[in-house]
Amino acid sequence: MDKVLLYFSLKYHGDWDKIYQALDKKEKILHDHLSWVEQEINCQYITIISPLYPNYLKNTYKPPFVLFYKGNLELLSKYHRAIGVVGGREYDVDGLKTSKKIIDELSYEKRIIVTYEKYGLNNEIFNYCKEENKQHIYLLKSGIKNYLLQNAEAKIKDEQLILSEVYQLENDNVELENQYAYRLLCGLSKGVLFSQFSDDDHYNELINTVINEGKELFAIPFTNTEFNGTNKLIKIGAKLTENAKDVLNEI
Repeated sequence: MDKVLLYFSLKYHGDWDKIYQALDKKEKILHDHLSWVEQEINCQYITIISPLYPNYLKNTYKPPFVLFYKGNLELLSKYHRAIGVVGGREYDVDGLKTSKKIIDELSYEKRIIVTYEKYGLNNEIFNYCKEENKQHIYLLKSGIKNYLLQNAEAKIKDEQLILSEVYQLENDNVELENQYAYRLLCGLSKGVLFSQFSDDDHYNELINTVINEGKELFAIPFTNTEFNGTNKLIKIGAKLTENAKDVLNEI
C-alpha cells in the first residue's frame, strides 16, 4: 500500500483531492509501475499508514498521504517541542536580530524550530538554524526534487529535517504552494510565532489556518511602522512575545 500511495502522489503531484479520488475509485495501476515507483525519487518517504507517520498529523485538515524527506526523521516524533517561526520578505536589522535572539532562547530550551521555504526572513531563520546547529524542520513549498538537485553538495545535518508533501509540482502555482506550506507548518507546530512582516506578505490565510487548527498564535512587537504586521496581530489577540518564556508559558 505504501507504493500505491507513493504512485498516486507522484502521478498527481501531491494534489490531495486527486489522490483521494484515485484511492476512493480504486484507480487501476499497472504492476510494473508499482515495481519501479520507488526508483523515481531521490529521497526517502513515509506514508500516512507508516508506523513512523506522526499520529498528531493525521488529525489535521487533509493530512498528507506521503511525506518526502531528507534528514533526521526523529524530529517529527517531538511534536510537543516544535514551534513554527515565520517572517516577511522584507525586514530590518532589528527584525533579524530579534528573531535570532528568540530562536537562540527556544533552542536552549530544546525546542525545534519549524519554518518554510520563503525568500526573506524565513530563509534567514533556516540558514541561521543550519549554521548554528539548532534542531529545525524546513518545509518546502515547491517540492523536494528540485531542492535536492540544487543543493546536491550540501550535507544534511543530524539537527535538520527537510520535508515536503510534494515531490515535484506540475507547474508553478503560488496559491497551491502556500496551502501546502501553511497546512504542514500548522500540523507540525504546537504554536506559530510571527516575526517582522508587512501587509505585502499576505499572511491572512496562514493566520486563519493557525486559528482554525487550534494552534497558539504568537507575535513579536516592532516599532518600524513599515513592517508592523505583528503589532496588528497582537491587537486581535495574538500573544505578545518578547522572549522565549512568553511562548513556553503558553504551550
